[in-house]
Amino acid sequence: MTASVKYPTPPLFPLPSSFPPPLIHPNGNNAKCLDVRGAVLENGTPVQIFDCNGTPAQNWVISPGEGHVVLANTGFCLDAGSAPANGVGMKIWQCFDNLPAQDWFYTSDQRIALTNQGFCLDLTNGSLVNSNQIQTWTCTDSDVNQIWTITN
Repeated sequence: MTASVKYPTPPLFPLPSSFPPPLIHPNGNNAKCLDVRGAVLENGTPVQIFDCNGTPAQNWVISPGEGHVVLANTGFCLDAGSAPANGVGMKIWQCFDNLPAQDWFYTSDQRIALTNQGFCLDLTNGSLVNSNQIQTWTCTDSDVNQIWTITN
């Protein structure tokens, strides 16, 4: 028999009601969105690319500069895992302060980079196919797979 691990309920990061939910798009493609697979709000759920569909699984809180990338109105953050490297699949995990795997920086050239780690959020193989899990990859100037636009 396998014991299940119980995590405390993560704190909510509410989105102000006067703002439309922010969406994160790969390289300006407003038909595709960063998405939590199956809208499953559990630690370890993959983050993928998917057709924009207006669901809360695609609403993110991100600001220019350093901080968390949070799934809006939840306590879950974009998480790069304990050993970020090329090809590591992204997931959500309950948000923790001072956790390097959740410390992102939205750059002036529209990349989402792990702070001081040299890795960026990357559209795996440049593929816009639904369910393509997003990964980390070494940040590279002018790499279109690492450009992310934010719309409301």
